[in-house]
Amino acid sequence: MIANQPLDGHAPQVTLRSLLSRDGMMLGLVKSFRVTFLVSLVTLLVGFFPSGVLLLEMDFASVVDGQWWRLLTGHVTHFGAQQLFWDLLMFVVLSSLCESRHRKHYALLLLMVSLVVSATVMFACDHVISYRGLSGVDTGLFVWFVGDQFRISRKAADKGFAVFWGSLGIALIGKLCFEAITGDLLFVHVEGFKPLVESHVSGGVAGGLALCFTGLCHGDTCASGDGNLSSGN
Repeated sequence: MIANQPLDGHAPQVTLRSLLSRDGMMLGLVKSFRVTFLVSLVTLLVGFFPSGVLLLEMDFASVVDGQWWRLLTGHVTHFGAQQLFWDLLMFVVLSSLCESRHRKHYALLLLMVSLVVSATVMFACDHVISYRGLSGVDTGLFVWFVGDQFRISRKAADKGFAVFWGSLGIALIGKLCFEAITGDLLFVHVEGFKPLVESHVSGGVAGGLALCFTGLCHGDTCASGDGNLSSGN
């Protein structure tokens, strides 16, 4: 019987067209997380074309000479596939969560976090000549998201989730202390570069600033994503 078979292969084309349509899943995700998608795409492209890394990494001497774009592009460059994988994985997860809740100001606040990390590394780490990676930005997004959820849990009087999110914040402090004492990363070990705990600390501070901004200016109920991951309602 052939009654259930697609005619002339049109069914697969309809499926593909629906996925790529204006209201399709793929374009819907890109539209919902456009900042996350853009940064992730650029990071992947740079990873696939390592010859361009030297033009984009945060080379401090080049920044002083006027190549200011490196203060931003340095975050999308990495010292190898392992660092790229873990940095980008954490960025996609954390950035999507933050962007879904604070769409209106997310791009501006992500820019702020990135510049705070860059400025701190440039002025506080005079023992290094260049910087690469999203880990500092990831730390900022982690503080922003976890702090947001902790605040929501407290407002909802959800003690269980408040303890959970607060524990994650304490765990981050422990991680930073470990890195500061040992001079090594806790989870990722990549040959050829020295981890900079200053970037993670400054990222955490910048994430705290983003948290304060969204809390004071918008409150817990006006975030455009309407996502309350810690609510039991």
